Amino acid sequence: MSRSFDLELGSWNVRGLRKFVKLKQVMTRLKQYHPKIIFLQETHLLPGETARLRKRWPGKVITCSFSSHARGVAVLVHKSIPLRIQKTVLDPKGRFIIIQGSLLQQDLILVNLYGPNNDDPNFYNNLFLSISSLHGDIIIGGDFNCTLDPELDRSSGSDISHPRSRKIIQQFMVELNLKDIWRVRNPTKKEYSCHSASHNTYSRIDYYLISSTIVSKVKDCLYKSILISDHALILLKYSASDDLRGQTIWRLKSFWLHNPAFLEFVSSNIVDYFRLNTTETTTAVRWEAFKAFIRGQMMGYTKNKSNKQFLQMLELENDIKELELEIYTNNSSEAQRKLAILKAKYIALSTNKASAGLIRLKQTYYDQGEKAGKLLAWRIKTQQNEKTINEIIDTNGDKITTPQKINNLFETYYSQLYSSETHITTESFHNFFDHILIPSLSEEAKAELDSPITKKEISHAIDKLKGGRAPGPDGLPLDIYKIFRDKLISPLFDMFMDSFQTGELPTSLRNALIIVLLKPGKPPTKCESYRPISLINSDVKILAKVLALRLEKYLPVLIDPDQNGFIKGRQAFHCVRRVLNIIHAKSEHPDTALLSLDAEKAFDRVEHHYLHEVLSRFGLGNYFSTWVKILYNNSVASVATNNITSKGFKLARGTRQGCPLSPLLFVLAIEPLAIAIRSNQNILGININNMENKIGLFADDIIVFLSHLDKSLHYLLDIIKTFGSLSGYKINKAKSAILFLKQSDRVNPPIQTPFKVVLDSFTYLGIKITTKIDNLISANYDPVIETVTDSINRWSLLPISMIGRINILKMNVLPKFLYLFQSIPLSPPTHFFAKMKSMLSKFIWNNRRARLRLSLLYLPYERGGLKLPNLQWYYWAAQLSTASYWFTSETQLSWVNTERGNTSHLPLNSYLYSDKPKDLKKSTQNPFVKNTIQVWYEVHKHRDETLLLSQFSPIWGNGHFAPGKSDMGFKIWADKGICKIADLFDKNVLMSFDEVRQKYDIQAKHFFKYLQVRSFIFKSQKSLSLPSLTSVEEISVNHNSKRGLISRFYALIVGGSQVSSENKREAWSEDLKTVISVEEWQGVCLKAQTQSINTHFKLIQFKWLMRTYITPILLNKFNPNTPDMCVKCDMKGTLLHCLWDCRSIQTFWLEVLHTLSCVTGVKLPLCPKLCILGIFPTNCKLSKDDKKMTVYCLLQAKHSIAKSWRSVNKPGLQVWLAGLSNSLALEKLTFVSKGKYSTFDRIWSRFLSFLEGKKATEAFLP
Repeated sequence: MSRSFDLELGSWNVRGLRKFVKLKQVMTRLKQYHPKIIFLQETHLLPGETARLRKRWPGKVITCSFSSHARGVAVLVHKSIPLRIQKTVLDPKGRFIIIQGSLLQQDLILVNLYGPNNDDPNFYNNLFLSISSLHGDIIIGGDFNCTLDPELDRSSGSDISHPRSRKIIQQFMVELNLKDIWRVRNPTKKEYSCHSASHNTYSRIDYYLISSTIVSKVKDCLYKSILISDHALILLKYSASDDLRGQTIWRLKSFWLHNPAFLEFVSSNIVDYFRLNTTETTTAVRWEAFKAFIRGQMMGYTKNKSNKQFLQMLELENDIKELELEIYTNNSSEAQRKLAILKAKYIALSTNKASAGLIRLKQTYYDQGEKAGKLLAWRIKTQQNEKTINEIIDTNGDKITTPQKINNLFETYYSQLYSSETHITTESFHNFFDHILIPSLSEEAKAELDSPITKKEISHAIDKLKGGRAPGPDGLPLDIYKIFRDKLISPLFDMFMDSFQTGELPTSLRNALIIVLLKPGKPPTKCESYRPISLINSDVKILAKVLALRLEKYLPVLIDPDQNGFIKGRQAFHCVRRVLNIIHAKSEHPDTALLSLDAEKAFDRVEHHYLHEVLSRFGLGNYFSTWVKILYNNSVASVATNNITSKGFKLARGTRQGCPLSPLLFVLAIEPLAIAIRSNQNILGININNMENKIGLFADDIIVFLSHLDKSLHYLLDIIKTFGSLSGYKINKAKSAILFLKQSDRVNPPIQTPFKVVLDSFTYLGIKITTKIDNLISANYDPVIETVTDSINRWSLLPISMIGRINILKMNVLPKFLYLFQSIPLSPPTHFFAKMKSMLSKFIWNNRRARLRLSLLYLPYERGGLKLPNLQWYYWAAQLSTASYWFTSETQLSWVNTERGNTSHLPLNSYLYSDKPKDLKKSTQNPFVKNTIQVWYEVHKHRDETLLLSQFSPIWGNGHFAPGKSDMGFKIWADKGICKIADLFDKNVLMSFDEVRQKYDIQAKHFFKYLQVRSFIFKSQKSLSLPSLTSVEEISVNHNSKRGLISRFYALIVGGSQVSSENKREAWSEDLKTVISVEEWQGVCLKAQTQSINTHFKLIQFKWLMRTYITPILLNKFNPNTPDMCVKCDMKGTLLHCLWDCRSIQTFWLEVLHTLSCVTGVKLPLCPKLCILGIFPTNCKLSKDDKKMTVYCLLQAKHSIAKSWRSVNKPGLQVWLAGLSNSLALEKLTFVSKGKYSTFDRIWSRFLSFLEGKKATEAFLP
């Protein structure tokens, strides 16, 4: 039975409680309103004076005092409130108390705050970072000493104080999704919480900021009168309950998949189940029972182990406390050793427990530097808040805020959405499909598609599906099928075959759980603003993947090149470049327009009977089509919102987003519309260079190119209406947009349409398409630059290492610009690269002086870089990736055809070499061709590759070859097939004139022309061999259709950089008085970034290698008053001395190497090349795993040295071991999350065993 009660919270700046009368007044007034949790600010009580408060409150009293009679905060929790406090954070300056706990079943973070009087953004930055590291819904109450909205929150209407603090608070409110609950309930009301008698002004500076997840639980928030203090008491009525968690959906935590004991347990249970359950039931029933059985076994095992682990941790914690008390009175090396071992065990156990939460996030976030814990919690909290739906407007326009009613609205919405609306006869299908020509598979292809499913295909599908994803309603992740493939494939295959015979899948395979994600830019208060993602069970996902892998092979044959969505080798930028070329080519053409169609829930409205008809028309065969029917037969879904799951409802239409087969089926379903539009002679497209453009598609994003608008639009709308009546397809006419290419037509449309007329721009595939090409750059780049700048400013506040900041740029900044680079074939704004370079440099170095050139950081690891993205190089790579389509003849892309019309009808790849770059750009009016030429030559210059002659150099029309511009005889050659230099070669050998005559039917009198060309070839390259492909050409020709084209070009451009870390190698060689070869140096640089996944260690080693640590000698150069001597021994403080030569440091290295020698059983030499660079002696007998362990331990030793850099004391062995223990916990998390626990155990088992063994004692001896 659920529990609930109304909880009232009070927050009040009381301005001092030292006087007995004032204390009594405050407590009496508080009791009048019966708040059960009270936040008090400015108590002015010293630690010894807080007893007077405790005497007057029946419950817990948590206080935080300052060193004087100032500040001070207190939290009072009534004894009737079942608040379980797990953690308390007290500010040493008496400004805040953070309480982490749980109330009923809800995790809460309560924060009592007294903000600084001065503008102190660092205070709020640190406060919110501390809050973000905790788990739970947030309630912050108190005196912020800062208005959030000066216009409404101050009686004067303005407030110039605290601008930086205000900005920080507002930023964190966005990041943590916090709401000013009083303002949410009173959007425009003016009411104040503080009166300044000296200025006679009022302000609202006392707030409750709460998580958006609990906004619906707040019943009231109000300010009481300003009495006793100059601040008002603010009350918050909150409904605390445990009945809103909804139906619990069990999911196997991913951590267990890397637990050998658990896997052995599951394996034995799988074997036992299928051994005991053989032929008594159908295979389908047996499979369903198996899933229920194995789920129950997993639940029991994990719950039991979790309880045992909790008791183990509790026992260890008690042992640690006892040992600490002993050390306080009798500190010994043996006691310290035992304490280190106990703490290592505790950390290992707590690491296992933490893994379950951490593994849900991409490991990248874990890797971002030494503040990983806070950053992870930060990201988790952001993700949780993004999923919260606080308010929905129902069909009557009423605001619905309670979670259950919100879920009911979504259930109603989706049950209606997925209900069929059409009642179409067979005759209606014939009337539509019989009038269009639909391509059909060959009999051979159909036979392959229709062949029975095999176990090998199931295994292949399991390989292709990515693990680590959210499971379906049964809670069994795909990883289970990957791990136990050999045991599960046969019963899975049998179940599939049984289902095919019966025509229906088992019940659990027909169920789906719909989760909803808010679409970017859509209002969050409407159900239709959310994208439904179907979480289907892994077994049915495997079946869908088997079918998808079969189908995707044939889609390029069945689907016209106009469609670029979900087809292998086709990308979105093809659509955008086509649109831009058409707008440029037909600018100011009358009676011409582009129509962008906005489809309503296109994937969700596909009628199933229509889909089955389409499969038949495309000739996919009975067997394959039957499988699709089985997948959709009697399917059911529930929708989950705010941790509440609805009842199930039937799915009569729609292709489930989240199913691997759905995108491919949708592409087939929409293609008949495209065919009908293309084949209708009454719909007139836009003709460019003898090619008619009518329609472009990227999945459901459709754009239609039209001329003769009155006639074309009429027939287009008729086709869409007919198609919609069959398929369920429906366009939103109000959101669809039409762009008239003639400017005057945009002001005074020549025809009346139901569509929105574009005046300046419309958005297509994430790109703003402007009416004028000149405005394209600013319209697209300016908003992204502004967003990135704001993000950089916000991220700059976070405690992230340099490598972490580079990772942020890779993950969050680069993708935003890379899409623009690829989609827009024009140069970015003037000074864009310089401005971004400056901003990103400041971000990377955290607004401090840069110690290394960015040009070095751009390089790959082995060359001493950190793979910092170079935006200009990525822009070049993106432009080259599109230019590579100039070199392919497999498919005639419409945009390539359009651009060719602007190059004197030379093939685009030959036009590149037909003249000097500046003359080439003068010869074409197409800005996209001009830009491509510019980039092509810039990259070749960067790579120092000459372009005097290419295989693609034209003969006729070549400005470098004078006869080719004037002698019409070469025009005859071109007409006969001798267009470019490569045409004169056979197997890389220049053909003789007789061979040329025979192959191309050239007249004998053209012998002189042959001599002219041969002379031109020799003069250009001093040989008569076939010109070699440049590195750029090689990728364009041989890798054009392969994935990762931009990455290939980018790697090529990076390789052209002349920057190196050679000076660092030479400096270390000189310091260590030894030769460090180039190969060794590259290995050292690479290993620095790969030997640990912990970015903190990566950065430590990188700084050592690049010699960025500030030594006493360097400090002396900055300031002559600073001694240049080592603080530990009064010798010259060079880098090598501080890291190696110092007597104290030598002692430390000896202790470390002695310990490692005890662990490995191999005597390790005192060698700087080993300890500093990680280069082992050639005669070293350590195994590969022991070498990895040793290098990691040496890294920790260098970290210890860095931490004691300015200390007079040498780093201690105990400190090294303690740091190693902590970092190993993080390293273990990394291995576990990547499914490589066995690797971790193999590398570290000897070291961990050693710490607990007898040999450890001798290693700890002084």
